[in-house]
Amino acid sequence: MSVKKIVIGAGILAVAGYFYLEQRVKKIIEQFEFVRIYPVAFKKLDAKWNDGKPFVSFHLDLKLVNPTAQHFSAQLTAVTLKRILFYDKKNMLLGSANVNVKAINIAPNSSTIIPNVPIQMDLQTAITNVLGALNVSNFNSSDIRIEVIVSILGTEHKIS
Repeated sequence: MSVKKIVIGAGILAVAGYFYLEQRVKKIIEQFEFVRIYPVAFKKLDAKWNDGKPFVSFHLDLKLVNPTAQHFSAQLTAVTLKRILFYDKKNMLLGSANVNVKAINIAPNSSTIIPNVPIQMDLQTAITNVLGALNVSNFNSSDIRIEVIVSILGTEHKIS
């Protein structure tokens, strides 16, 4: 077998693999649009100073719910749940969490929990939001919007 045939064969395999992976990733993104994320447990509240700026940190257990009749599976090494961003109803960033979870499986009409996700919030933002929540008597957890940053083949996608 000549080198030319080996190079052509490897090229064809690489192109076919890329298109297969691209279709698989598109399917994962489409399925992830239906997955909902809810806070479950609040732990280890702490306040610290970092570079002269105060912040609050805590751990949060997050529940990922798959309300569809399809099994959700993101087990490709090319797909990573990178960050979770928390916003209030006025789109003000409340805090963020670096997660780096690579394998997520959720059965149809079921849920899974990601335990001890470290969350950091700027102290000034936290105080402002707590005071705002106290002024509004009908504040509830549905007022918090969660966005997920998923890294796919090195490209980040924001999913609301």
